[in-house]
Parts: sequence; C-alpha cells; structure tokens
Amino acid sequence: MRTELTRFTLVALLSFAPAARAQVKIDDHLLGETADQFFSEAREGAMLSACASGDFAKVDRSIKKAAKATCAWLSSARQRMVSDETGKYVGEVSADNTKTTTFVFAAGKFVAAEILFTASDLSNNYHGKSLAEISNGLKESYGPPTSETVVPYQNAYGVPYERHQKLWLAESYAIQLDEQPGSHGWTSVNLSTREWYEKQKAAAAKPPPNPLN
Repeated sequence: MRTELTRFTLVALLSFAPAARAQVKIDDHLLGETADQFFSEAREGAMLSACASGDFAKVDRSIKKAAKATCAWLSSARQRMVSDETGKYVGEVSADNTKTTTFVFAAGKFVAAEILFTASDLSNNYHGKSLAEISNGLKESYGPPTSETVVPYQNAYGVPYERHQKLWLAESYAIQLDEQPGSHGWTSVNLSTREWYEKQKAAAAKPPPNPLN
C-alpha cells in the first residue's frame, strides 16, 4: 500500500507517467497522438468546450477573468497545429506556476514536450521542485536512466557547480533531463517520440552552412 501511494504521489507531482505499450503521457496527453486528439481532451479540451458554450463554471478562476483572450489564443493554437504546422504551444491553461510545459507538434502530431521546473531555493521562497524529486519520479516511472553525465558548470559569478544530465532511451520514446544548478536554477525534462529525438539529434550533428558558399 505504501509503495502504491508513493508511486501515485510522484505521478501526480510530475504530471507525466508511462502508458500502455511503453507510451508516455504528459499532463493527460499521450505522446504521439494527433493534434486534433490533443486539443479535444484534458485542460485544453475542457477550455475549448467552455469557449464554445460560454459556460466557464468548471474552468480555473484565473482563466475566467481573461476568458475571451484565452479562447482566441487557444483556438488559434489548435488551428495551427491541426493544420500540420510544425510549431510549439505553451500550456498556459495549467495553474501550476512552478513549471512551464511547451508542447511540440509536427505533421499534425504531438511529438515532444519540454517541461521546465523552477528549482526550490531561497531566490523563489523555496517554491518549486528539486532535481532529486524529478529524477526519482522519472526512475520510479521509467526505471534507471540509459546514461548519466556530470559536467562542470559556472554561474555568472564564477561559482563552480556540477551539472547533472540524464537520458532514458526506449524503442518508442526518449527522455532527457538537464539542470542549471545554483540560485534561480531550473531542471528541464524533454520527452519526445524516438523518431523526433533521432531527427533532432541528426539535425544537431550537421555542420553549420559555410557562409562563403
């Protein structure tokens, strides 16, 4: 019972969890699903439904105050991503201000998510999530990482830190964890389909174009 409760707490805290057949779910969205599915479910679906009916009773109070602008912004994002545009949508419908989730779409599909967690430190009154919390949550859900790297890092004042980076690779997905330690630090988690990960990796490996050509 205690193990089950711990697992539930980690999943609820981080808002991503494994789904059937080694698929990944982020904020109630299934990685690899169509853009049309994405904007028809979870918070986005509820908000667009409220926009269509004008009934905002079940929508977060902070969003109600700017309902007209939110509806226009969300409808525009849906139209662009459903029309096969490659682009990003920032999940501002969420009320959690300790993290920012950016959803990436390509060819009409939800292919990646970039989650930026604010570090819990004195600079933000200890609001946020620590690297250990996030890393342990990922290990609980996906097992030990495929690889781990520690690289030296210095802040703007020359203070040295150790920067931790981890990678989980599976047949259908890839998860990359990175951090910026120190004051005003953060931890990022990038989750993507394996196909999108390999495509981005190949693009990054290409040499920059020669400006003389």
